[in-house]
Amino acid sequence: MFRIGSNRCVVISPLFWTLIVGSLAAGILIIMGISKFIMKDPRKQQARELRKNIFRHTDLFGEDELWVGGLASLATITLVCFAYVFSNHFIRQYPIEASSDSYFACDTTIRNAKFQTGLQSLAIPLTNTDQQMFDLLDNQALVLNVDFVNTFIRCDAISIEALIGLVRSTIRWLNCDNINSTLSLSVQLPYQHVSIQVIIADVKTIGALRIGLYGDKHENENYVLKELKFYRSFFKNESILARNLPVTLSLTNVINETLSIDGGESIFGGIFIPTSTTDYNSLFFTEDQFVRSTLTLTTLNIVTSETPYYVKNLQEPIAKSSEIVFQNLLFTTVCLELFGLIFLLFKLLLKPMHYYIQSKSSTYLETNINNKQHNTCSTYQDKISGNNDADINETAYF
Repeated sequence: MFRIGSNRCVVISPLFWTLIVGSLAAGILIIMGISKFIMKDPRKQQARELRKNIFRHTDLFGEDELWVGGLASLATITLVCFAYVFSNHFIRQYPIEASSDSYFACDTTIRNAKFQTGLQSLAIPLTNTDQQMFDLLDNQALVLNVDFVNTFIRCDAISIEALIGLVRSTIRWLNCDNINSTLSLSVQLPYQHVSIQVIIADVKTIGALRIGLYGDKHENENYVLKELKFYRSFFKNESILARNLPVTLSLTNVINETLSIDGGESIFGGIFIPTSTTDYNSLFFTEDQFVRSTLTLTTLNIVTSETPYYVKNLQEPIAKSSEIVFQNLLFTTVCLELFGLIFLLFKLLLKPMHYYIQSKSSTYLETNINNKQHNTCSTYQDKISGNNDADINETAYF
C-alpha cells in the first residue's frame, strides 16, 4: 500500500496523493499568510476570516482551535480514504481461485489468502467433513486411455483383460481407432484399484506409449470433485517398445479445504494425483534386441493402486471482515492521534516560544524607542541651556 516504484505505483500510492494534498494545503497556508499583510480592504479581510472559520471547523485535531489543523485534516482524510479503498479491494482477493490481478496495489500478485499443506496417513480416522470428500473420490469412475504411437497395429489385434478378485475377465474397450499411425483405445475401469492387461497379437513395432486417466467432475453442495485429466508419455530415442510393458500408477488423494471468510461452512475440493513408479529402461528395446526376441505378443500390464497417505491443503484468509474493520479503525485512530500529537507539541513548545520571542522583540523595540526619545530630550535641553548661558554672558558684557 505504501510502496512507490514504477509510474503505475506512484499513481496509486496513497503517500503520493497525501503529499499532493499536503502541498496544496501548504500553498493555501502561504497565501493566507501573505494576504494578512497585503489586504487592507475590510471586505477582503472579512472573506479571509470566513475562510479561516471554514478551515477551523474542519479541524480534526485541535477541536476547532486552529484553522491550520483543517488543512492538515484534508491530507489525513486522503490517507485514510486510500486505506479504506485498499482494504475493500484486498478483502475481495479471496479465495485465490476466484480472484484476479490486484491492480489496486503496486504488487499485482498479492492475495488475501494463506496456505497450509500437510501429509497425513490414511490409517488415521477421518473427520466427517473429510470423509464426505473421500466418498466422492472413491466413487469417481475412471477411464483408462492408452495410445500406442508410431505403429500400424489395428484394433482387431487388441484384447483386454481385468483382474477381478483372483479371476481375469475379458472386458471391452469404449473406443478404439488408429489415426495417423497412433492406436488409441479407452477402457472403463471396473474399479479404481485394478490390474488391466492389454494384449496385442501382432508383431509390428511400437515407437512410444502414452497412458492417461480421466474422471468426470462432480459437485455436491460444498464439495467439488475436480475433473481428472492425466497423461504420461513413455518414449526413448532410437528405441522401440519392449514386448512386456509393466506400468504402475499410484493414486494420491488431494483434499483442498477453503475456509469461509465470513465464518460460514468450508468448501472442499478433491482430485487424484497419479504418479508412475515404472522402471523406464525396462520398457524399451533396441532394434537388435527386438529382432532377437522370440515373443510374438506385446503385453501391457497396468496396475492402479492407492498410496497409504493423502495430501491436505488448507486455504484461509489473511484478514477477515471483522479484522479489516478493526484495522481500519485502528489506522484511523493512529493517524488522528499522530497528527494531534504534532499539534499538541506545537501548542506546548513552538507557540509559547513564538510568544516569548515576540514579547522580547516588543520589549526590545520599546526600550530602543524610549532610549531614543530620552536622548532626543536631553539633546534639546542641552541646546536650550547653552542658549541661555550665551544670553546671560552677552547681558553681563553690556
